[in-house]
Amino acid sequence: MSQFHEQTPARPSKIVRPEDADARLAEMGLSVAKIRNSVTTGDDARSRVSLRYYPRNFPGVTMWAETLAALRRELLKVRQGWRIGQTGNYETVYSAERRLAFAVVAGDRFTGLDGARPPRLTRKRGPKTKERVDRNAEYQQLAFEIDLPVLANELPPDEACSTWFLVVYADDDHIRMEVSLPVDVKDGFVGEWVERILIDPIPTSGAVAPIEPGEDDDDDGEPMVTRTA
Repeated sequence: MSQFHEQTPARPSKIVRPEDADARLAEMGLSVAKIRNSVTTGDDARSRVSLRYYPRNFPGVTMWAETLAALRRELLKVRQGWRIGQTGNYETVYSAERRLAFAVVAGDRFTGLDGARPPRLTRKRGPKTKERVDRNAEYQQLAFEIDLPVLANELPPDEACSTWFLVVYADDDHIRMEVSLPVDVKDGFVGEWVERILIDPIPTSGAVAPIEPGEDDDDDGEPMVTRTA
């Protein structure tokens, strides 16, 4: 199994604390309530399939799918230009006008905290995630030099965006989360962020991390993260 290398990020993340999260999310057409409602919907669906009859990874897959579906419903129903993104089987909700896309992923125990280090995603990523994160970094570097629409001309609309992650971590009592913009992938793992919007945790019981499907079946054989038996 791949191991993380402890190192200082090339640049510190901007941290938006929970009390300021709603104002920052509003700038992107989101809200804390929409994020929390989506995660709660995913967790409720997860709880209904956390039975021994189901495959062990099914609660995590359900958590991912239902959280993303709920976020899509929350955004599409406001009729402000949000769409479902699926180019290359990479599942997002996006706004072409805002040049923003959001995906749901699982993070480690530093998710949702201003802790000793930024969170890392718990699963090795494939080429589609790397393309998205590399594009985020390019947009950040060139933000003051060239208009984003010029850079994005040749891309499908759901890829001509900065792709933010709704990062979710579950323990026995709470679900922690943040909405964060990744800018670097090392050895397949995402662990550097330009901005992290922290959201207050949701109390729960028996929660699991979301498990996203492999990207074009290219997850390098990395094990999925599931709850222990």
